Amino acid sequence: MVRGKSGIRGASSARAAQHAPPAGPGPRRSSPPAGNWLFKGGDGRLTAYACTPHGLLRWTEAAAPRTGWAGPDAFDVEGWTGAAAMAQSREGYVHFVAVRTGRDGSDAQSAQSGQDGSGRPEIIVATQFQTGRPLTDWHSLGTPALRGGPAGDRLTGPPRIAVNQRSGATHVLVSLRRGGVLRRSRNAEGAWGGWKQVAPETYEGDVTPLMSAGGPLEMLALGPAGADRWVGVGQGRFQLADRIPTPVLPGTPVLCETGPRRVTYFWRYPGDGSLVAWRAGHQGAPGGLMGLGGAGGKGAPGVVRSVIGGYDCTVLAQTGAEGDVELTAYVTENEGYGAWWASLGGHGAYAPRLAVDAAGRIVVAAFDARGALICTRQDTTQQGLAFGPWEAA
Repeated sequence: MVRGKSGIRGASSARAAQHAPPAGPGPRRSSPPAGNWLFKGGDGRLTAYACTPHGLLRWTEAAAPRTGWAGPDAFDVEGWTGAAAMAQSREGYVHFVAVRTGRDGSDAQSAQSGQDGSGRPEIIVATQFQTGRPLTDWHSLGTPALRGGPAGDRLTGPPRIAVNQRSGATHVLVSLRRGGVLRRSRNAEGAWGGWKQVAPETYEGDVTPLMSAGGPLEMLALGPAGADRWVGVGQGRFQLADRIPTPVLPGTPVLCETGPRRVTYFWRYPGDGSLVAWRAGHQGAPGGLMGLGGAGGKGAPGVVRSVIGGYDCTVLAQTGAEGDVELTAYVTENEGYGAWWASLGGHGAYAPRLAVDAAGRIVVAAFDARGALICTRQDTTQQGLAFGPWEAA
């Protein structure tokens, strides 16, 4: 199935490329959240999310024996600013973090942080426990600030969220103009702690976190000298584990757990838009930067691990230089063998994300030019890594 530098046997553009469906009208203009927005729930069904000027949109895969998608369902939030991210636990729960404008000065968490909350951006969280079911009420975490820190600090990027895959604890991270990177955590019993500083340095770009199963919380933060990797060392403390002196295109980093307690980072190089992978060395195995091609691509790639032809593979999707959605796959942590990109069609689609459905097929979802959801699925009846036609949700 997977061979040397070709990456995908049989995934040539002649077989894999498909025409995109007509742009759907969509009830309102949508945009992708930060990070991943396509998840498989505990019952095996997929759910996709998008942001609107008023809140979240949600598309839910129909339950068997039906096919297709239901939605979009709208979840409006008063004061919604559009900055949102999400992460999933091993049980299939999807945890959301977003920013809204503070409604009044009575919020207890805002008062605790020393801010009045009135008109200020506040961090809010919610959870979806079951596929297709309503979200919980949004809970305010107040305006992020360090006790005794600079007043009137502001966010420099969207908030991010990570989940402990063993305990279910959640961690919300924000980057402030003057206060550095702050974290607020909820333990497995549901109790929230206060805002605590993870990194004292100021990062203007994204902060991208991940907590591997059994591993510490770690994050990639973009600074003027390149990319910094911070890793938890216990008792709420973090240390700067790696300073990677390479340019990184803001908004493009993604993380994937590629082995036990091992995380691989992907981002786009600003020189030619190509993708690179970076991994810390482990147990004598060298790490460092590895080129993945895909020059001229746009935005953050989608990434998922899947078994292809009996091999544990890492699959990446991107909006390519010609405007099509492109795909590559290679044996996990074997970037050195090269990556060969194949077009899947879908011209004009953006922000592709990947998941594996209940039947074990790779699903590529993206948004068309009008912000409507479209997707294509792996055709397992054919040899190689072939995909069916694009379909509108």
